[in-house]
Amino acid sequence: MNTFKKIFVSITAIALLFLTSCLDDKDINEFNGVMTPDFAGTPYVVDFNEMPTSAGYIKRTFPGTTDPSKSYSATFRVNLSSPWKLDKDLVVTVAVDDAAANEYIADNPGFVLFPNEKHDFTTTQVTIPAGEREVEFTINFHTAGLSADDKYILGLSITAVDNPDIIISGNFGTQLVKVGVTNIFHGSYTLDALWLYKGTVDYSAYCSTDDILLGTGSSRIVTCDYTYPAWGLTYVITVDLDNPQEIEGHAGAMKFSVTIDGAEDACEQVDDYNGEVWNYCYQDGDGKWHFKLCQILNGSGPHFSANWYHQN
Repeated sequence: MNTFKKIFVSITAIALLFLTSCLDDKDINEFNGVMTPDFAGTPYVVDFNEMPTSAGYIKRTFPGTTDPSKSYSATFRVNLSSPWKLDKDLVVTVAVDDAAANEYIADNPGFVLFPNEKHDFTTTQVTIPAGEREVEFTINFHTAGLSADDKYILGLSITAVDNPDIIISGNFGTQLVKVGVTNIFHGSYTLDALWLYKGTVDYSAYCSTDDILLGTGSSRIVTCDYTYPAWGLTYVITVDLDNPQEIEGHAGAMKFSVTIDGAEDACEQVDDYNGEVWNYCYQDGDGKWHFKLCQILNGSGPHFSANWYHQN
């Protein structure tokens, strides 16, 4: 049976033992007139104590980045499930389990194995101190080059303990982690807008400069409802990540051209307006993205929407 579809957990076993003992007088002790269950036969179990979703995994999500040296850390917990604590340290070995991840992938098309070169973890020994129940360990994730469109799975398993009386959980001795990567452009932006009604009358004063969210659509798509100010239309901005370009005046920065699709058929991309190049984005030295967008809406005359979006 696929271990990730089992519905019983180690703590359930303890609860069942409790309930069973309540029905069996020989497992009941009396203390100061109060009947209490006898846990003498209850095993010590180690497990991952973070409850997975109904899909069988826990989640960790990190920002996308273009910086290969950038890493993001996440913690995971190993737990001692027992009515009693230990009077000495317990050393637990945890390792990456590609076999468990691949088993899940085989049963769930669309998922892919999280690349091992994108994290710094292979195996580790962690210690649950005497008198304690939990210990944490950390994995560092490198997300440069990863797609927000892919569903990544990483498998972790408890492989050994240094006490022969301790049992590794059959249900929660392995943990699957769905690793998500956000769109690298996702975030809050400040808008600098130029809006020319019929190409001549400056309506920029009607344009809000409040923070605006560019939302994630996919790895190369962001959405915004303010590209053409005051009309309240949602625009889809698609970044051509396959064709980076050097940008003059920004040494080391990469420029990507963009296309814009709006809710109106009359919206057109403008590559050259007012003697400037528009419809591109670039990342500055601090890792912030800037979009320079220009459109024409042909309604009761040509309306020009020329905007800078600066990531906060």
